[in-house]
Amino acid sequence: PPMPITQIAEFKAHPRHAQGAAFSPDGDEIATTGMDAVAQVWSASDFGLLRTLEAHQKSVNAIAISPDGEIAITASSDRTAIVWDYRQARALQILKGFRNTLAAAKFSPDGRRAAVSSYDGRIGIWERGSGEFRVFRSHPRHATSLSFSPDGGALAASGIGNLIKIWDPRTLELSAEHESPEPAAALGCLFLESGKLLVHAYEGGLKILAPSAGFAEMASAESPRGPLNSAAQTRAGVIGTVAGGAVLLDADDLSATAEIETGIKGMYGVCASPDGSRAAAVGADGKCRVWAVG
Repeated sequence: PPMPITQIAEFKAHPRHAQGAAFSPDGDEIATTGMDAVAQVWSASDFGLLRTLEAHQKSVNAIAISPDGEIAITASSDRTAIVWDYRQARALQILKGFRNTLAAAKFSPDGRRAAVSSYDGRIGIWERGSGEFRVFRSHPRHATSLSFSPDGGALAASGIGNLIKIWDPRTLELSAEHESPEPAAALGCLFLESGKLLVHAYEGGLKILAPSAGFAEMASAESPRGPLNSAAQTRAGVIGTVAGGAVLLDADDLSATAEIETGIKGMYGVCASPDGSRAAAVGADGKCRVWAVG
């Protein structure tokens, strides 16, 4: 059978550690972030540099782009998030209220709000239009990963304590909580297109939780290559970065369908194109790798 994933590009995106990646909603651009305190926007066809988002003081760890492609939000180790005019690469609003590194950034599917999370355990919700920014505590510390449900009505947050919390992003009320049996380390979370929630643990455990059953566990597995650092859904399944490469997992039963070797121990942010046909991931060598999927 044909390989479900093939590399189509590898390019230097940042001088050293690249941290986060996101495709633009039209699939024409890839934004990457790095320890050099900038976000870079690249052509997804010839992989040339298009523009630079520059205003942070320290490492930029994550970037999210609004579904209409007009606004971006970045999360940084300088304890701020910045809202950008994505096309003009111009900072519009600096979001404060955190005491530690910001780790994650996500836009809601309707583009009306964005969420960022911090190692101080707090989450911030930014409202587009009003520019209102609300910060609240989610975890005792290290809120490491965020994901909006496909309908935008739920925001999953994961962190230290192997605790997944599901928040209502409008009211900031807690709607569900799920504790993993591995007590200390942090989890990652990703809402799938089906509406189910994929949870990946620091020790390598994988779970799928069903919202219809109050986020009860539906499937579980062990990652074939150790813990996932980051995950995204493609049309061929879930791609997750792992030490030394990436894995492709079946979105229903979590079985591995492909493994990718990069030779780079530190593989970090991964993203999928809007049509699910490509994936891109960044790593400790400052490079971005792009794959065709399926």
